[in-house]
Amino acid sequence: MGLNNHTWAFTPKSSMSEVMVNRFAILCGPLAQLCFVIFLPAGLLLPPISPSLSPEQTAEHYRKNLTGMKAGISIMLMTAVFWPIFCAGVNRQLSRIPHVNPTLLWAQLAGGALGGVSMMLPAVFFAATTYRLDRDPVATQTLSDLSWFSFSMLFPPFIAQDLALSWAILSDKRAQPLFPRWLAYATTGLTLTFYPALGVHCVHHGAVAWNGALGFWLGAAGFGLQVGLLVRFMLNAAGKPDLEHDDGVTTV
Repeated sequence: MGLNNHTWAFTPKSSMSEVMVNRFAILCGPLAQLCFVIFLPAGLLLPPISPSLSPEQTAEHYRKNLTGMKAGISIMLMTAVFWPIFCAGVNRQLSRIPHVNPTLLWAQLAGGALGGVSMMLPAVFFAATTYRLDRDPVATQTLSDLSWFSFSMLFPPFIAQDLALSWAILSDKRAQPLFPRWLAYATTGLTLTFYPALGVHCVHHGAVAWNGALGFWLGAAGFGLQVGLLVRFMLNAAGKPDLEHDDGVTTV
């Protein structure tokens, strides 16, 4: 059975509880982001440690901030709770677009589900890094590298999610679409800020390093702005009732 064999109606008769659930789901997006980034200040990793540190310096940093890191790791794991709920909330609003292709809805949801996993995995790797700090510092540095690579590079699922979402938005051909068409171009454009992180494994310092202007700060700003825009317009859509369209499809 397809995810969207027909457009799901949202009428003025819909209960307030439905609206509240939809809005809560959408607000889970920034909640997931908060869980993801709070790890950094908790572990004194904002800005991230330099990849050019020696093994001894790397291990010493983690030893000095072990309590904060353990707390931040536990919180970061919760991203896998909130991000998939956010994606389900996004899907609920996209499904209100008349004749939207169900494949786009499935792709958005699948990309979002994988995105939740990619936001959770760095916490597991950082947990392994800090679990036995009495080991050889070289082993700690190796695990630290793996942790930062996963933190920086596991963004492709978000690109798949955004492409499906933007395509769905652009498929709304009405004079007054549920979402402004520029939103699709804006969110897709913001994913371009992620791409410099593809090179973090190639350098030990500079703008593309995992603590650099392009490898970290640009992508962090782009991801925050992207989700902020989506939350703004998804919340707005969640509060709108559907109106009857000429062709009998219930639309906004």
